[in-house]
Amino acid sequence: MAVSDSKIIILEDDQALARAWGQLLEREGIQALITSKPDEARDYLGRHRVSTLFVDCLLPTENGVDFAQSIRQQFPKEILDIVLMSGIFTDQSFVKESLRSAGAIAFLKKPFANEELLRYVKRAETRAEGPHPRKVLYQLFNRQGASARDKRKAIEALEDIHGFDLPFIYEILVESRLSGHLNIVADKGEVSGISFADGDIVGVDIADKSTYIGKLLIESGFLLREDLDDALNIKSTKKLGERLIQGNLVSPHGFDIVLSNQMSIRLSRTIVDQNVKVNFVMTEVEKTSPSISRELFENFLHDWVASKITTEWFRAHFMQWANARVVKTASFDLRPEVLRRPLVANLDGVIDKITAGQTLTELIDSKIFPEHTLYKSLHFLLTLGLISFDEGRVLNSQERLKLMRKMMQQFTNKNRLEIFDLMSKMTSLPESQSDQVYKEYLTLLGSEPPVTEKELYGLYGQLLQIGKGAYDFARSGNRDKMKEELMKGEVEMKLKASTLFDEARNLLQKSQYKEALAMIQKAAALDPKIDKLHLYLAWAKLGTLDPKNRVQGIKEVDMDLMQIAPEDKFDSVYNFVMGLYSKAKGDSAAARKAFEKAIAMDNSMIVARRELTVLSSTNTTKTDLLNSDLKSLVGSLFKKSR
Repeated sequence: MAVSDSKIIILEDDQALARAWGQLLEREGIQALITSKPDEARDYLGRHRVSTLFVDCLLPTENGVDFAQSIRQQFPKEILDIVLMSGIFTDQSFVKESLRSAGAIAFLKKPFANEELLRYVKRAETRAEGPHPRKVLYQLFNRQGASARDKRKAIEALEDIHGFDLPFIYEILVESRLSGHLNIVADKGEVSGISFADGDIVGVDIADKSTYIGKLLIESGFLLREDLDDALNIKSTKKLGERLIQGNLVSPHGFDIVLSNQMSIRLSRTIVDQNVKVNFVMTEVEKTSPSISRELFENFLHDWVASKITTEWFRAHFMQWANARVVKTASFDLRPEVLRRPLVANLDGVIDKITAGQTLTELIDSKIFPEHTLYKSLHFLLTLGLISFDEGRVLNSQERLKLMRKMMQQFTNKNRLEIFDLMSKMTSLPESQSDQVYKEYLTLLGSEPPVTEKELYGLYGQLLQIGKGAYDFARSGNRDKMKEELMKGEVEMKLKASTLFDEARNLLQKSQYKEALAMIQKAAALDPKIDKLHLYLAWAKLGTLDPKNRVQGIKEVDMDLMQIAPEDKFDSVYNFVMGLYSKAKGDSAAARKAFEKAIAMDNSMIVARRELTVLSSTNTTKTDLLNSDLKSLVGSLFKKSR
């Protein structure tokens, strides 16, 4: 924090001294309140960003040490330096006890030289502790050419993070070809472990292991349903995979591919909207099979960014770069395959537009692309290190005004708990580090604007008050209680959403698409995180496609399909929806295969059987192997000869 960005308070009743110090600070260009009234100092602290408080121990209306002690309860050492002063109370035991009780950094015995005063004023400029490890992690977003050592140190220093940080952490470990074990501890104590061997992911151990290998084999085209049933009916102590391979029902290579998919699903389940703790231990790890290579990992990374991370998190997280320009890094041209990923390919000209010199705020406000997809595209490219932020610029008044308007929009209709959560995301710091979150929040606000810039000055004051209120609440004992109360309210909303969602799914089974779509949208308004939301939205939208606006309708479905989490793609409903999607695009062969997969995974799926019957009555064209999708073609090679 620069001195010029903050203010000084001197609480002193000696008018001659106060006047001399005031003149000294004015010459140094330092803004200060010099007063003998504790209440005036308290009010000033509540309205301004103050870095250093000088307090005389003997005041006319209040004991100076008691005053400093009461202030310290609101403003910790990370935020405010307190310096005690006295020309009367200079006993060593008094000095020692006063420093301890007030949390003061120094005790100046009067008279003292002006240089002593200035030394503690300027201490704020060089104060402290260096950035938090999570802050350091995201500083890699604006450090082109960060070394493997920089990245490794950033990972090793981490502890408290958010679940949405994990894709970036996984990417760094893979790209840096590190070996070791990453341990993840969720809020409720569940422990997950990810093992890396020279950048390959060779092990994923999570609390929830409910990934059925049989369904994955069927979905991937490596196994028929009847073969799976036969294998399951065989009495044997061997694992399912061994039985299938020994019975020549699945090849070892095909089984390894499916196990890699299983690992990716388990990885996806670690990416949650909550705080987690991580610990990375570097050690030699043996390369084993199956594994997830860098090339395969990039597919999964794309899907996680597209489907798992919320727009609300993006809005808050990118606030710190709102007025930074986006630039290509030196490694951009080395990765042309990235341009084929949907998050890039589906946004026409996105690379050229985001690197054309506009700030992030200007890009969002231009509405060239939908906000949520622009954030996802940016985050994907930033995570891969293909673009970075150029922060070497000073904001003008108009840019600061836009920034503060956006901050105010995010805080509107939020309680203090939710506001502090947003402050945490805006500063890339964990909620548990409340002092540092508040300090970085003040840095984000910047120095107090001139009174003449009325709207900017007013917004600054409001945001200062809002942030201080949320910070005080975060440090109080009421936070956990409010969390519990909010969770009770959320449970009620989730129950309503779940009831609506179940009704909508029943309507979809009856092909009542319009009614189902309206009901799903109501459910989403109550609970945006409802399970498999985008999967069922895609189903309903495909059923309500307007023939006159089919192209736009399919584009909307594309966006929903892109936001389906990887773990939701290995079931009968997903394959059925993909069948409807292929049918809508006029690809009957692909539609047939998808419907057949859906039935193989769930033999009782009447809607899929109905669609197959319709296809059979309208299209008798034989399957064209030359135009088959690669997954099905490869899968057929590993099935047993029939």
